[in-house]
Amino acid sequence: MRALHSPRARRQRSRRPDLSGLRGVRAVRTGVPRGRGLLLSLTIDLTERFVAAADEWAEARLEERETALETKAEQALLEIEYLVSGRTEVSFDVDAEAGRIDYAPSDELSRLLSAQADDTGLDEATILRLHVDLFVGAFPGDDDRPPNAPPV
Repeated sequence: MRALHSPRARRQRSRRPDLSGLRGVRAVRTGVPRGRGLLLSLTIDLTERFVAAADEWAEARLEERETALETKAEQALLEIEYLVSGRTEVSFDVDAEAGRIDYAPSDELSRLLSAQADDTGLDEATILRLHVDLFVGAFPGDDDRPPNAPPV
């Protein structure tokens, strides 16, 4: 006797491959041509300048290095997002061991990064890394504050 199955039952379900072991994967796109889609997530590498600023921050505040890396990433990403989209909250992941930040930019920032990538020929992750490097030094330590400034 032959069993009848609906066409859906016969179709094998494709499982998503495990991509956790891939290195060097950068921007995840929506599948539309460059400059026309929104970025879902970006991964940027931590630069020497970023790590040095975080180390200085950690030393001045007696914090762990990982906490300082997260603080500096939040400061830089929040400043960039606020200037571009007006957002006052950001969500990101810092992988201190791998030396990278995973971040999902707002739609407005995605459009800006795509436009800048088209103009420069660089990828969006590199553009974001350059912006983060620019803003990582925008928040100096307490020793750079004027002596008459109120405490933070």
